Amino acid sequence: MPGHAPDGGPVVSVLAKQTYRFRHGEPAVAEPGPGIDWVEVDEYWDTNNPILDAAKAESELVAWKPCTDVVVVGRAQAPRGKRAKFFDCGIQIGAFRKVVRVFGNRKVQLKTMGFDFTDPEPFDSMPLHYGLAYGGRHRRPDGLELNYPRNPVGKGFVVAPQPEDLANLALPNLENPAQLFLPQNLALKSFEKWKDAPEPWALGCTSRNFHPRVTLAGLQPDQAVEAEILRLQGAAASDGTSTRPPVPVLNPDYFCCASKGLSLPHLRGDETILLVYLDADHPQFEFRLPGERPRIFLDVGHGMEWMEPVLQNVVIYKGTDQMTVVWRGSCRYEGPQSMSNWTTLRMGVAT
Repeated sequence: MPGHAPDGGPVVSVLAKQTYRFRHGEPAVAEPGPGIDWVEVDEYWDTNNPILDAAKAESELVAWKPCTDVVVVGRAQAPRGKRAKFFDCGIQIGAFRKVVRVFGNRKVQLKTMGFDFTDPEPFDSMPLHYGLAYGGRHRRPDGLELNYPRNPVGKGFVVAPQPEDLANLALPNLENPAQLFLPQNLALKSFEKWKDAPEPWALGCTSRNFHPRVTLAGLQPDQAVEAEILRLQGAAASDGTSTRPPVPVLNPDYFCCASKGLSLPHLRGDETILLVYLDADHPQFEFRLPGERPRIFLDVGHGMEWMEPVLQNVVIYKGTDQMTVVWRGSCRYEGPQSMSNWTTLRMGVAT
């Protein structure tokens, strides 16, 4: 994969993916056979519509990530045979942890004076993606649809609502225990106050259109330079001024897709992972990353170059007790135009 380092310099990267099986109390072991295939395009839950659905998995074909993304594809689980109205679940990786409070289904209940939340319905399991976190869309009486910038696919977002907007409004199932969603902060007085609304909280992927992630998107550095030159040339050819803003340059953080708190400083790959209330038989499910660091090389005709492996993705599929990891090795090169001088293209991974 060709791409750019944070300083804008071109790099070419070799990516390596491995699928593992894990069991409680044991280190993860490599799964024999082909394992889980590469995610080449973004995937979504339910109808697979990026406008309406939460992200399930994001393309792994990324040349450079400044973090290790840890994503959980799974469900909060009450102990087997039991049901609960709410409980806290979460994940801990080394010194990093994230806790989510999970509620059963709730609605807004209108009262003679104001409104309240109904009691949570008992449940035994609950998905942990952003479709069940705070957010969503509110359609005003004039037909204008307002989207919550931090999470347009969630639940509970309303602005200056009418009583009919509140009647049986579905509330989020996933919340930050340190910032619980209360009746008094349900309704925003105006859309401009959206930053005062609760932050969505989940363990799955964020989507590319979530704020503030969407603000990091832009042109690759070499494309941005060309576009900026054209912009300035256009200004000079007219009156010497330009009202157009500078061309945005892609921030590498844009490729970090994990939930807040789970885009981590690059992991070593041997950390212990603790999953709390994500397994019906083990309320505290613990396993260890395998501790395997691949050796990654690239040869474009100038001899074999071994590259430092960096862990970019850890995706935990708790429903099947599988895990995938993606490692990256990167090296500098002179840009796409120099590829015509390559006399060979050999790459590989050794464990």
